Amino acid sequence: MSQSQTQCAHHQAVVSCDLTGVPSPDTPCKRCQHPKENWFCLSCKDIFCSSSVYGHFIQHYQETKHCLCVNCSTKSIYCCSCSKTLDVQVIQQLWVKGRSTSSKLESIDAMIVDVIDLLSMPFPSINVHPQLDAQSFVGQDELALAKEGLQKIFDNGLIAVADPKVQEKFLLYSATLLSAESCPSELKVNLSSFRCNLSEETSAFIKAQDELKVTSDLSASITQKKFVVRQQTSKYDEVKKEIVASDEKVSNFKAMIKELEAQIKRLEACLATEESNRANNDEAIDSIEKQVTTARDGLVSDLAQVSSMEGSTQAANELVARKQSDWDNLKLSFTKFA
Repeated sequence: MSQSQTQCAHHQAVVSCDLTGVPSPDTPCKRCQHPKENWFCLSCKDIFCSSSVYGHFIQHYQETKHCLCVNCSTKSIYCCSCSKTLDVQVIQQLWVKGRSTSSKLESIDAMIVDVIDLLSMPFPSINVHPQLDAQSFVGQDELALAKEGLQKIFDNGLIAVADPKVQEKFLLYSATLLSAESCPSELKVNLSSFRCNLSEETSAFIKAQDELKVTSDLSASITQKKFVVRQQTSKYDEVKKEIVASDEKVSNFKAMIKELEAQIKRLEACLATEESNRANNDEAIDSIEKQVTTARDGLVSDLAQVSSMEGSTQAANELVARKQSDWDNLKLSFTKFA
């Protein structure tokens, strides 16, 4: 067999194995019952003799492609696919060193998947900025002044009528207009109806506007949190690559220290540098994890709130549309008259 190595293309399956479960050296081969020079298959847990006996493990590998085995006597590990003997002590030391980071990366990977699922969830897109038409008119006599005053109120929109002072002016100007013989009957009907329900009309409109404002703020909040998640996810991918590269360098440096003792001082300096970089990357990972967690929790809360408000938001939109239509009809009637 070849010189001992610390890794091969298949050794990741080894680092988490408990070698205390390897059978005793005198455990016989499953096929020929020979009690010596036997190997324990790490895949199916069966025992087969070595190539120095009848070569039953090689046959087993050719049949099943189970390439990793442990010598029942020496506890050394051999990869039939790579033809390498692996130093299990060094492999397990490297595994213990990297296990905490691996677990953290797996945890953040799972969190990223959850957040990506949240990002893919639809949420209502709501138009909270209705547009109002506006025109101006200038008069001369009392009727003209009333028309001018009403025109200004119409131009400021239904939201302005919520002001008690504006309501007072509206009632005054509309009374003047209603007393004029020249006022069309349709306009009189519409003005009278609106005057009777002025407080209710404006209150309902303001309430609906407030509800739409809440929804608009939530939509903006969700958009901002999505941006944070995407930005931090991108940073996480970059830092994760650096960590993986750093772990590979650390593994290589440790192997070189064991194999080339004459260069141990130079290699330890390199290792110290990489461990310093690793510490910086760990800090970056902790920061990213914190931000992603905060953004994810906020996103979940916002999505839940938007979902719960979807029905009331639709009702608010319908109410705003209906009130706006009434207002536009009133304005149109007034404009025709003016």
